[in-house]
Amino acid sequence: MKQKSIKLNAFLNVIKTAFSLIFPLITFPYVTRMLQVEAMGKYDFSSSIISYFVLLAALGIDVYAVREGAKYRNDKEKMEQFASEIFSINLYATWVSYLLLFCSLLFVDKLKGYTIFILLFSLQLILATLSVTWIYNIYEDFGFITIVTLAMQFIAVCLMFLLVHSAEDLYKYIIISVISTNGSGIFMFLHARKYVRLRFVVKPPLYHLKPILMVFSTSLAATIYISSDTTILGWITDDYHVGIYGTAAKIYRIVKQVLNAIIAVVIPRFAFYIGTQEHEKTVKLGRKLIDYMIVICFPAMVGLFCLSKDIVEQFAGKSYSQAYLPLQLLSIALIFAVFANFFANCVLISYKKEKVVMFATILSAFINIVLNLILIPVYKENAAALTTIIAEICVCVISSYEARKLIKINCTLRNLMTTMLGCVWIGACCLIVKRNIENQIIMLGCAVLLSASVYALILYVTKNSVVVELIDHLKKKNI
Repeated sequence: MKQKSIKLNAFLNVIKTAFSLIFPLITFPYVTRMLQVEAMGKYDFSSSIISYFVLLAALGIDVYAVREGAKYRNDKEKMEQFASEIFSINLYATWVSYLLLFCSLLFVDKLKGYTIFILLFSLQLILATLSVTWIYNIYEDFGFITIVTLAMQFIAVCLMFLLVHSAEDLYKYIIISVISTNGSGIFMFLHARKYVRLRFVVKPPLYHLKPILMVFSTSLAATIYISSDTTILGWITDDYHVGIYGTAAKIYRIVKQVLNAIIAVVIPRFAFYIGTQEHEKTVKLGRKLIDYMIVICFPAMVGLFCLSKDIVEQFAGKSYSQAYLPLQLLSIALIFAVFANFFANCVLISYKKEKVVMFATILSAFINIVLNLILIPVYKENAAALTTIIAEICVCVISSYEARKLIKINCTLRNLMTTMLGCVWIGACCLIVKRNIENQIIMLGCAVLLSASVYALILYVTKNSVVVELIDHLKKKNI
């Protein structure tokens, strides 16, 4: 099989990731204003419920299929047999998921008021199964995935502005959301015949199940870890509180996704050094990455904390103002979430310590659920945010402890101190600007520009190694 260009695939993946960030930035401010708090609460609660059934339908198949299927991609006959077996297991899991979903809607009273919304969301189950993205990953065909995904997102944005104008249009927005995320499923299924012809295998071999279920258990814990806040909040309180928390959580996840993108770029190189047992290069790259994470993540946390109310009101509208406090709490979680991602996915997974990551995720999910059940009845959305901090700390502590057994990587103390000094001035700049500029949009722009400028100046004056390295790199390019 002809080898795909790594550079081209990386470029396409960057584009796809960038648009996955741009899409919510375009839609979020509009939708929150059109649907209002209660309707957004219904949306977020229904989405959190369906996420568990989507997970069951997926069953961790993507990870397993890509890993094992790569062995057969140059043998069309074996590949078609393998792909058909995996697809059939996926179909069985989807049918089971639909069965459990219908039973839940029939017998769980709490869900009956959300039936139509959950059923609309459930289209994701079959569309995600049909998308067979694992086939495209095996054959490194990121071009088609990127094109179809972007096309669906463009169509979804257009439909949203045309059709969603009030809280009564919630069901329309759900359908549009499904189109944006999984609408490409049918097209990808039909196009996959370019590589393999899928057929239904009545009795697929059982030896696939054990490794699939191993991946599934980790994914289940991660889903509970991510979605239990919204689910329990919706179960105990009402749509208003879910809508408030959901708004804060969306802003938090967007910022976290941007910060984690830094790590995603480095993981392949880090894994390569580990695989080739180049210890010195691994340590050097790890230390450099930690220094970069400190320089970028800490100011992001401080800025988000200081400007949380203004960010919420500009992105979602003044009716969501109460989301500022949970957003402030979630901003604290940012640091632990990003570092947990580094130690878990960059270090532990590269060293094939998946069981440690699974243990950390399961324990954090358990702690999250218990604390949510205890605290949400009293503190509502603020409790959901607080438990997220604790869960992220738990994953971070366990992952970092186990990672440091494998490789000794620390931050540069000078970098940490200069970053802390810079963050103090970020807080001061935000406070000064907020007190002197009334227009919220102008205030936010000035606060970001002034804070960034002062922060960069402090790092330069104090000779922060990250800034020094970047300046040297730019000088060499100009020469």
